[in-house]
Amino acid sequence: MIAIGAGSGGLSAVERASEYGKKCLVIEVKTIGGTCVNVGCVPKKVMWFAANAATHVNSAQGFGFDVEVKSFSWKKLKQGRDNYIKGITNWYDGYLEDLGVDYIHGFGKLVDKNTVSVNGETYTADHIVLSPGGEPAVPHIEGAQHGITSDGFFELEDLPKKVAVIGGGYIGVELAGVLNALGSEVEIFGRADTLLRGFDSMIQTALDKDYTEHGITI
Repeated sequence: MIAIGAGSGGLSAVERASEYGKKCLVIEVKTIGGTCVNVGCVPKKVMWFAANAATHVNSAQGFGFDVEVKSFSWKKLKQGRDNYIKGITNWYDGYLEDLGVDYIHGFGKLVDKNTVSVNGETYTADHIVLSPGGEPAVPHIEGAQHGITSDGFFELEDLPKKVAVIGGGYIGVELAGVLNALGSEVEIFGRADTLLRGFDSMIQTALDKDYTEHGITI
């Protein structure tokens, strides 16, 4: 079996197939682990923990703790987060080898229902799994080239002083909260009357109130 895309879908497929004795190959053009490991769930959780720590530190004096924060280093946070992610991707290399799964870094192209081309070579399999993942949709409007997507958030080398978050969905809301807690001035621009359209109204109301109290402009 061949999986095009070494994110959650492709890795799960080759892992299970190899357990049943299938010879497997997984192909990835970017970084093994896909969105979740590299620019999604995992690094976002690291940033959330940092924001949560900042929130607790700021409220500690109210509980009797003599706490003084002299400085905050975004660069140190980013370096630690990136090293943590690198450890996960390095682990995958050894894990796939232990499973007997071959891994090729390159752009896989589907030739026919049983053939894939990558890096000038062709490979055949009884089954091919297409798990290329997705990318953020950037609106075709003037000035869009000056913004960044959620992927770009994880490439920021410095904490921005002021941020405009376009979109009131859960990704935008999460990143807005993190940036606000770490010291950025944040504004959220959304089409709906409330944040998190489609979520329970109780959550929407509580979030609107909390973000406003913490200085986020909606």
